[in-house]
Amino acid sequence: MLRIRQTKHLLETLGVSSDELSAILANPSDYYEELLLTDPQKPHKPRAVVNVTGRLRTLQSRLYRRVLLTKLCPSIHSHGGVRGRSIKTNAEPHLGSAFVFRTDISDFYPSIHFRRVYRLFAERLECSPDVARICTKICTYRHHLALGLICSPILADQVLARVDRRLGGACAKENLTYTRYVDDIAISGPFDFEKSGFANLVQRILATDGFKVNPQKHVFGSLAKDCTITNLREVRGHLDVRHEYVEELQRQLADASSLAQDREFEGPYYTFGQILGRVRFVCWVNPGRRRDLMLRLRSVNWRTVKAIARKRGYEVSKKTLSKRDGPLAQ
Repeated sequence: MLRIRQTKHLLETLGVSSDELSAILANPSDYYEELLLTDPQKPHKPRAVVNVTGRLRTLQSRLYRRVLLTKLCPSIHSHGGVRGRSIKTNAEPHLGSAFVFRTDISDFYPSIHFRRVYRLFAERLECSPDVARICTKICTYRHHLALGLICSPILADQVLARVDRRLGGACAKENLTYTRYVDDIAISGPFDFEKSGFANLVQRILATDGFKVNPQKHVFGSLAKDCTITNLREVRGHLDVRHEYVEELQRQLADASSLAQDREFEGPYYTFGQILGRVRFVCWVNPGRRRDLMLRLRSVNWRTVKAIARKRGYEVSKKTLSKRDGPLAQ
């Protein structure tokens, strides 16, 4: 619990005066940028992101680090945006399960309205109305949580506490495993979920707390055959990346090797640092791939790759942020 009852106490913790805070919160739009994150591998699916600047960014960071992070305990089922947890810890509990059901919450952050955030601070976290109002204004954008705000993951996790308790309890009764990575829900166990009606139970529990799922995005399958959890699959009892990810990485390494010999190059062009990052990611998920991938990486003359790429006029392919023409979804 936060139990911040006095505005003075909050201001001291945030290192801001009352006048300065009022000036910042009176014109929050001065500190926001609405951006689109574009992945060159998915150019037609840009993601809307909010970037916070200046004094408001400082306020949000201090509220997160000095107040929320030190006082709030994450759900035992939550693995996204939680220190010490990751996509691996989210998928590992499901290893060995015969069947998997996966779905995600629709419009997750925008669906967490500022009234719900206010109630979280005022009721569950036991702050005074004035403190709850200030914290809510600091943490929300256009009256809701948003992707890109530092406080969104930890607050969303707290908002979903009751959902986690109910889903976790229902799964425990049936000897099932339940984990959540931000808005991605995964349940695994010994029976076929597609024929069990369990997906409807998940929808009802989420609906009770004002959340929706898209049934067309339900995934039923097996982690060892045709299903992934946070893009990880099971191979002979341990985690591995998607088969498609490995294939693409192998192609990129072969492509770089061809470029180093001034031969035909399919592209796009990635730097040594970018490829190294992907190799390290795969090795982190599945250390058994380390030897082969590192040998292939080191066999490429990356200085020559860079020189020939420059000579041919290749541009580095990377994710880009650009300003959005219109406002983000509210």
